Amino acid sequence: MTFTFKSLATAALLVSLVGCNCETQTRKRFPKIEVLDDVGNARTNVDFGKVQLNFTATKKVRIRNAGAAALTLEKAVFTKALFGLGQTVPVSLGVNEELELPLTFTPTAADQLELGTVTLTTDDPDHPTVELSLAGTGVTATAVVEPTSLDFGEIYVGEMKELTFSLTNSGSNELPVTSATLMMVDPGVTANLAPLVKTLAGGESVRVTVRFAPTQQVLLMGSLELVLPNGVGNKSIPIRGAGIQAQPKLCFKFDDSAFEQCTDGTAGMNLDVRFGSLCDARVFPIDGGLPCELDGGAVPYARSGKMYVRNEGNTPVSYTLGITAGQPARCDGGAPIDYAYSTAPVLADGGSPATWMVPSFKLPMAVSDPKPWETAPVTITYHPRSICISDGADSSTIIWTRQAEPLGTARRPNTMLATLNGSSLLPSPVPFPVTFTGNQPVPQQVRLVSNAGNAPVRLLNVEMWQSADGGTTPNVRCSDVDAGPCSLFNWITPPTFPVLLEGTSVPSALIDKVVGTLAYGTLDDAGVYQVPSQQQRVFAVVGTSDPYTPTVTVAIIGRLQP
Repeated sequence: MTFTFKSLATAALLVSLVGCNCETQTRKRFPKIEVLDDVGNARTNVDFGKVQLNFTATKKVRIRNAGAAALTLEKAVFTKALFGLGQTVPVSLGVNEELELPLTFTPTAADQLELGTVTLTTDDPDHPTVELSLAGTGVTATAVVEPTSLDFGEIYVGEMKELTFSLTNSGSNELPVTSATLMMVDPGVTANLAPLVKTLAGGESVRVTVRFAPTQQVLLMGSLELVLPNGVGNKSIPIRGAGIQAQPKLCFKFDDSAFEQCTDGTAGMNLDVRFGSLCDARVFPIDGGLPCELDGGAVPYARSGKMYVRNEGNTPVSYTLGITAGQPARCDGGAPIDYAYSTAPVLADGGSPATWMVPSFKLPMAVSDPKPWETAPVTITYHPRSICISDGADSSTIIWTRQAEPLGTARRPNTMLATLNGSSLLPSPVPFPVTFTGNQPVPQQVRLVSNAGNAPVRLLNVEMWQSADGGTTPNVRCSDVDAGPCSLFNWITPPTFPVLLEGTSVPSALIDKVVGTLAYGTLDDAGVYQVPSQQQRVFAVVGTSDPYTPTVTVAIIGRLQP
C-alpha cells in the first residue's frame, strides 16, 4: 500500500486526539443573580408602604447578572394575588447587565397590612430561586393632612396668629386637587390657598399658612374644604378658635332714675355724671329754717346713685381704680368732702380720705362666671356743703386703669374716666343801690337787695347808718344820732320783714322786690322836700338768712339837680 503525505498527516492527528484529556483543560461559564437595594447591598424584602385602595403601586427591584454567562429570569411566583409582576418573563440579562424588575401591589382591603413573598426562578446553578418578602397596606386615600385640624385657641381682637399645615400625597399615583375653599369662617381668617390647587406627584407635599386676626368677638367654627378625586375622597380640615375681647364699661345709675349711663367700652372715654344743683345743708339746715325751693318745687339736700364696672366682652380684664372724692382746698376754706362713697376707707378720726386706690381687680374671675359680668355697685352720695356754686368739693373723679396685659399689646381702653359733678343751690344777695336826683326829689320805692343766686334768701331786717366823716364807710348807726345825713332820709312806708327773694335759674336775671318807700330831704311848709346844697350819703345795712352773706350794705345817695 502506498501512503501519501496527506494520509500520514491525518493519521497523526487521529493518534493525537485519542491521547488528549480535554476535560481538564476546558472551564464552563455560569450566570450569577444578585438582588440589590438602592445603595448596592443585598435586598431581601420590598415594602410598598401605604397604597390607595384599588390602585396599583409599583416598586422596582434591581436585578444584576454578576456571572460570566447570560442569566435567564424564568418566572416569578407570588404567594398572594395582591402582589404581581409588572413585566413579562422569561427575560435574559447579559454579563454585568442590570434590570429594574417592577413588582406591583394592588390592595383591596382598607387599613390592612398585607404580607407575602415572591420567588424568582433563574438558571443560576448556585441560586436557582431567590425569595423576597413583600409588605403593603391599603388605604382609602393618599391625601395626608398634617395637622388634621387647625385650632387657633383664643386670639384677642386686633391681634393675629398663624398656623401652617401640609397636604402630602402619600400614595404612588398623582393626586389632583380641584379646589380649596374656606367655609363658614370669620372674615378674620385669611389664607393664600392657590398653592393647594395643583396635581401632587407621589410623595409631594405643599404647605399653606392660615391667619386668624379677629375684628370682633367670635366663636370660630369653620373648615378648609379640599376637593379630591372620587377614589380618594374630599378632605375637610376643621378650623377652630375664638376672637376674644374684654369690653369694660364704667357705669352709673341714679337711685331716682330708671336709666343708666356708661362709657362705650372700646376707647378711653369719659363718663360725665351730673348730680345737678341741690340744697346746701349748711345754708338751709335740714332741721328747720327756710324751705329749699327752686321754681316753686322742693329740692333735695342729697342725691345718690350706684357706680359699677361692667365687662360686656367674652374674656376677663384686670384693672385698678383711683378715686378722688373731692378736693380739700375749698372756696370756703373748709375741708369737708361733698361726696360719700359706701366703700371708702375709714380713717382713724372716723372720716374718709380725699383720695384712695382700689386694689387690682379681675372681672370676671373666670369666664365660667354667670353674666352679666358686673362688680357689686358702690353707692355714691352727693350732699353739697359749699360757700360758692362751684368749688373743688363739688367734683369727684374715678380713674379706671387697665392692668396685667401682655407686653407689646395695646388693648383698649387703657383708661376710663368718670367725672361726677354737682353744685350747691346757694343764694347770692347783692346790693341794689338807691339814688335820689333833682333839687326836689320825690319819695322812692326802694329794693335795696337783689338775689343773684339759684336758691332763695330772706331779707330779715334793715338798719340805716352814716359815715361820721362823710366817707364811704358806715360807722354811725342812725338810731344813735338825730343829725347829719341820717336826718335827711326817712321811711314813708317802712319795710315789712321778712322779705323772700326766690332763686333765679338765669344768672343775668336777678330777683328783687320793693321793701318800702324812702324819702330824701326835709319837708317844707308847702309839703315839698328840700335838699341840702351838698350830696348826702347813708347806708342801709340789710340782714339776710344767708349765713355766708349775713348782711348786705347798700349805698343810698341824695344828689342835687345835675
